[in-house]
Amino acid sequence: MADKLDWLNKHLVLIRYTSLSDVIEKEGYKIRPDLAELFKGETGAEAMIGKFADVGRFKCACELMAYTAHRRAAVWWGYRCVLSLMEELRINPAEERDIADIGASLEPEVPDFAKIKPPEPNPALIAKAKADVGELEAELQKAREQIDPRILKVFDEALEAGYQKFKSIHGIHPLDLIKKLGERIGEDEHPIDPNSPIFQEAAKLKAQLAAVQKETVETIKSVIPPKVPEHEKKVRDNALAAVFRWVAAPDAENSQKCLDIGNECPDTPAGLLSLSSFWAYGDLLPLGEQPVPTPPGLAANGLCQVFLLCALHQGGTRKVKERYEEYFRLGFEVLTGADNWEAPLAAGKAPHEDAAFASANAGGGSGAQAPTAQTDPAASPSPAAENGKGAAAPEPSAGGNADAAPPPAYKRWKPEGDVP
Repeated sequence: MADKLDWLNKHLVLIRYTSLSDVIEKEGYKIRPDLAELFKGETGAEAMIGKFADVGRFKCACELMAYTAHRRAAVWWGYRCVLSLMEELRINPAEERDIADIGASLEPEVPDFAKIKPPEPNPALIAKAKADVGELEAELQKAREQIDPRILKVFDEALEAGYQKFKSIHGIHPLDLIKKLGERIGEDEHPIDPNSPIFQEAAKLKAQLAAVQKETVETIKSVIPPKVPEHEKKVRDNALAAVFRWVAAPDAENSQKCLDIGNECPDTPAGLLSLSSFWAYGDLLPLGEQPVPTPPGLAANGLCQVFLLCALHQGGTRKVKERYEEYFRLGFEVLTGADNWEAPLAAGKAPHEDAAFASANAGGGSGAQAPTAQTDPAASPSPAAENGKGAAAPEPSAGGNADAAPPPAYKRWKPEGDVP
């Protein structure tokens, strides 16, 4: 099997094309315009994959690997990536959201920092103001006592006459006016009329939005059946079982089963991987009399979409970039022969059915940072590996220790003469 070959851990060998020109011409790989500068001067597919990894473009590296990989190994790689996602979701499941909650709340939420709080009364300031007023009244009374009563009487009569004149013109006594002004100090300067036309129109608009939201939810629910977790798990397990059977024996019958089961859940990573396995067989009519070749790049493109579905899946313990780095690590192990399907076949149990296997091969466990690329010459294979004996791959811990340091993403192998 692959893990017994003497090129183990040296370089990618389970690939169909070694040159970029072959990948482009025979598989229809497209070079994105924004990546054209990175491709300058590179002609080898493996060298370009390493270059992507060196600059942290693990998504691009995974895509190019999918187009160059041997199809059977590529499907096993996709299978291992789905297992990695399943392990993440086992630790941190995705929260299901009811579609009826979308747009249900029409009221905008004002953050705390933007809320205006009414000023709170200051007891000390109020007490001081009352004391000041009391002092002024006492001083006024004291001053009146010092004035000749006859003069004070004439003054009061004249003052009252002025007040009455003011009242005859404005309809209110000046002292009553001052009293009312004092009462209005505590009132809202700009009162809001709840019966204002703007509030009436806002209420109509909210009612219309609520009606549209309700109709939309009912329409969506009428065409999309509700999720049944037990059924979804069964379909997923069936798809993974079909993929594993195909990897073990990629024949016409197993390819047809991948097609049939994959069509039941094509929008899930496991379902799309099952369809990708069917495309990887190379015949669109595996049980027919005449073979119908699969279009170039269809299987590789399907595998790339499997990676994308896994990377964007809600829940889990990794972010999108970390997932792609982990998927690159898994792919590098597969394409160098360090990881293959021999052990599960010998055990007679598919990995997705074996929780211990999935946990032990989860690539660092919960929350582990995906490893980074290494380009230092010191990261080259050991002398034993260069002499053709192969370096043994590290054995995964039986319990899947989350604290253990993850293995390096890959090691750039170069011939001895090219090492500076």
